[in-house]
Amino acid sequence: MKSILIPTTLKPDTLKAVRSVVKNVRDDNMKIVLLLLSEMPDGITDLLFSSKSGPETSIQEQKVLDECRKYVAEFDQVSLQVHHQYGISGPLLRNIMNYHTISLTVLTPSYKNEKDTIYRQAVKSLLNCKCPILHLPEEINELALDQAIYVDNSPSHLSLEDIQHLLNKEFAIRVVSKAKLMEGQRTEDLTPELVQAIEKNNIDLLVETRKPEKKGWGVAKVEAQVSLAEKLGVPVLSLFDN
Repeated sequence: MKSILIPTTLKPDTLKAVRSVVKNVRDDNMKIVLLLLSEMPDGITDLLFSSKSGPETSIQEQKVLDECRKYVAEFDQVSLQVHHQYGISGPLLRNIMNYHTISLTVLTPSYKNEKDTIYRQAVKSLLNCKCPILHLPEEINELALDQAIYVDNSPSHLSLEDIQHLLNKEFAIRVVSKAKLMEGQRTEDLTPELVQAIEKNNIDLLVETRKPEKKGWGVAKVEAQVSLAEKLGVPVLSLFDN
C-alpha cells in the first residue's frame, strides 16, 4: 500500500491535491493522510481537553474535508485518514511519516503560503526529509502526468536512469528532456528557458533534486525552493539527493 502525506489547512486546493494523487500515483491500493497542525495549548488541562476534542474547523474547512472524503469513497482501494498533531519539529514529523510509511508528500500552494510559524517549520522540516515532495501549482484542475523534464542540479549523484527509476516507483511518466545547471546556477535562474522547453515538449512535470541542509533552511531558500511550481505553471517533483 502506498501512503501519501498531504499537509493541509483545509483550503480548497486540498481537494485538488487528493484528486491529483488518486489519478496519477501508480498504485491502486493507497492511503492518503491529511496532516492538520495546531499550536501547542498553554497548559496541561488545555492539552488534555484538546487531545479529546481535536482542533476546531470552520464550516468552509469542514466542507473541504467532507468533499475529500466523498471523492475518495468512490474508489474501493483508496482510503483517507486525518492526522491531527499539536506542535511540530523535524524528529516528530519524521516519526509521523515513519508511522504512516509515507512514500510521497504533496505540498499545495495554500499550505506553502501560510505565514504562521508552525506551518513554515513544517515545510522546512519536509524539505530536509528524504521523502519525495510533489509541489503543485496554483492553476491546476485535473492533473494528468505523462512527460517530464529533469533539471540536473550539479553536482548531483543521480543519473538520468536513476531519476527514471525513482519516477517509476510513483508515476507512469517518462523523462523526455533534460536541462543541466552550470556551476553557481539555481533552477530558478533557468525559468525562461524551462518555460520554453515545457511549452515546446508538452511537459507535465519538472523533476529536480534537493540536498540536506545541516544548519536548516533559511526563509529565502525555502521560498525559492517552494515557489518554482507557481513560476513554471507545472508540478515540480523534488527528489532527495544525499
